[in-house]
Amino acid sequence: MVRIKRKDELSKEEKRRREIFRSILCIMMIIFIITQLMLPETGVLGMVNEGSLSILFLGYGGSFLWSGMKRRKEDKTAVILGVLMSILLFTVGGWMSRKIAADLISGPKTILLTSVTTEESLGVSGIISHHYYLCGRDENWEEYQFDISADEYYELEGEKQIKVLCYPRTERILKFL
Repeated sequence: MVRIKRKDELSKEEKRRREIFRSILCIMMIIFIITQLMLPETGVLGMVNEGSLSILFLGYGGSFLWSGMKRRKEDKTAVILGVLMSILLFTVGGWMSRKIAADLISGPKTILLTSVTTEESLGVSGIISHHYYLCGRDENWEEYQFDISADEYYELEGEKQIKVLCYPRTERILKFL
């Protein structure tokens, strides 16, 4: 039977590798939080904001796969656990990035929004969950709800028609025309 080593049984090299691995995971999480707080809702960086969570899941999946494969000779349960966790995380990351990939492949689309409204959504926990939306219909009466910034929310309040260059599947605005 294969057993996992306790922390006090690890060699200095194994402890150093484990600390590096933990540091990389922590840095990935910090980068994700910073992107969610700092990147704008519209423009090219809005797509980076949209894709940051799927990149986080894909990165974690890769790290589990790497750590499992690295220990394949000494610990078979680590390999199985690493592969299963990476499959799960790659699946979640791929599912989350499917709309982003489809939008980037097809390119942006110009839409004339009519029946425009702006909405404000207050979440459970303060400023992070505070969202602003631009809602409207296109010429085919398909409804859209775009994420916008607080400044854009106050600028666009009261508008009846707005022309935007956007990615329709992820509902991210590149620019206002």
